[in-house]
Order: sequence, then C-alpha cells, then structure tokens
Amino acid sequence: MTNRASFAVVVERDTAQRTAWSQLLERSGLRRVLRRARPAEARELVTPGAPLTAMLVGLTAHLPRDDDMLGLIAEARRLVPDAVILAIDHGNRPRGAAEIFAAGADDALRADHDPSELRARLSVRLRGASLAGQRAARLVQLGLTPLEERILAFLNVRRGQIVSRSALAAEVAGAEWSYGDRRFDVHVGRIRKKLEESYGTALRVRTIRAQGYVLEGDGPL
Repeated sequence: MTNRASFAVVVERDTAQRTAWSQLLERSGLRRVLRRARPAEARELVTPGAPLTAMLVGLTAHLPRDDDMLGLIAEARRLVPDAVILAIDHGNRPRGAAEIFAAGADDALRADHDPSELRARLSVRLRGASLAGQRAARLVQLGLTPLEERILAFLNVRRGQIVSRSALAAEVAGAEWSYGDRRFDVHVGRIRKKLEESYGTALRVRTIRAQGYVLEGDGPL
C-alpha cells in the first residue's frame, strides 16, 4: 500500500452485515473504513506496519472452525500488533471465543450479541489503544533505554508507593537484589534527569533511604 493514511477494515461475507458494521465503525470516529468479503481479499491490506487502526471480522456459521478468518486475525496481530481486532462468531461455537482469542483478537462476541454491546466494546478497545499509543509516544520522547522503560513502567503502576530495590530486581531483572548493589541507583538517576527535562516537578522519582524509590506527581505517563 502506498497510501499511508490510517484505516479500519471490515471482513464479513454477508453484504448487509458488512455494511452495518462499516457504518458502526464510521460512527465510532474511524473515517476511512474498507470493506472486504473474504479473508483472502483483506490480506493485501495487512502488511508490516500498515496504519491499520481496527479490524472487525465475522466467522462463518457454516464450518466447524473458520480457519481462514482465524488465520487472518493471527496474521494481522503479527504484522500490525497495535491494531484493535474484534471478531464475531456467527456459529456460536462452544470454543469459538477461545479460538478467537488464541488467534490474537482483542475481543470476541457471539452472533446473538446486542448491537449496543459491540459499540461499547469497540469504544473501550479504541480508547485503550489510543491511550497506549500516547503513552508509547511519551516514553519515546523521554529517550529511555529499554531497561529504563521497564523500571519506570513498574514505578508508574505503583505511583505514590515505595518500591523496594528487591521488588524492582525481581520484576525487571528476574533476580534477587543483594545489599550494596547500586545498579538501580544509576538507572533511576538517569530516569530522574530525563523526567525533570520533560516534566519539571510534575513527575519525579524520589529515593527513600533504606527503602527504595517512589514515583510522585500527576504528570501523564
């Protein structure tokens, strides 16, 4: 694809359902919604790094297992990991949801779902993806190393709480912390400097003597 404008795609064999879902995506704020009847027709859209925002797919009710659609979901998840993928199982299979999630979809619904449920789930997933994208962009702007990102993410989950060095070592290094080990002090010092450059005093890491570190402030992360 040469056009890099973001888009969503509906992959559904039934024409009326395909149109209805496309309109739902458009009402959800997705301006460019493409329609495809079969998984093979959608594969040309699912390329590495494609600006795919969301994909809504319908699994056929006429097969014990819709391997073509499940394969498309798995391929989209692998090539465009940030896309929001929802699937509807028209066959209401006993293991339908499990197969859909195993393929990599974010959510699964049965054929007899209420349309308002689909709208609500789509809205929640899109909002979550938007927040995740904003968070990732902020981390990139901070210029953190991969290890510093993991440390800051762990502190952020426990914002306002003291995180011990041993807990940090177990989480980000998978190892035990021993007294006198100063490696986290070095990394936290670098994180502190980068936060100060971007946030000033709105977000900061304090070292609590003999206890650990605490991330304080109300800056978004």
